[in-house]
Amino acid sequence: MSKFLLCLLLLATLMNLSSCRKPEPEPTPQTDAGPVFRHDADLTITAPDGILRASFAVEIAATEQATRQGLMFRETMPADHAMLFDPQGLSRNPFWMKNTYLPLDIIFIDADRKILHIAENTHPFSEDAIEPGGLYRYVLEINAGLAQKQNLTIGDKVTWTLLNSAGS
Repeated sequence: MSKFLLCLLLLATLMNLSSCRKPEPEPTPQTDAGPVFRHDADLTITAPDGILRASFAVEIAATEQATRQGLMFRETMPADHAMLFDPQGLSRNPFWMKNTYLPLDIIFIDADRKILHIAENTHPFSEDAIEPGGLYRYVLEINAGLAQKQNLTIGDKVTWTLLNSAGS
């Protein structure tokens, strides 16, 4: 009987100690506006006749990880900022808006650096495929409505000047 009482006392002690554990901290929600914008290049879009239509400070997503991340989790982007994707070759892969807070105009650019297709006013958080409309070389994401406001059209020329050691 004394062994039984000893085991019972030991079990009660262990249960008491385990209930004194410090509780796990609650995860804190992300309250910032996402990653900080990196100014990699200055980009301009001109009409076929050479008239300037728009200019942007761009962050270049040139790695596979950066391309997957894109503008996900960013809650704001100034109107004169954009993200330029460089898939490191020609592609037909669609884009999507998963985990993207901002409505965007997504501009697909061909190998001659001319606008191939514009997907206007894409929906935040949508997992629907945004088709490129053909074989593209680069993709530019700008705030929704700017393509129309700046009168961007198929065939406009897209050029950029790299700053420091930015990719592409």
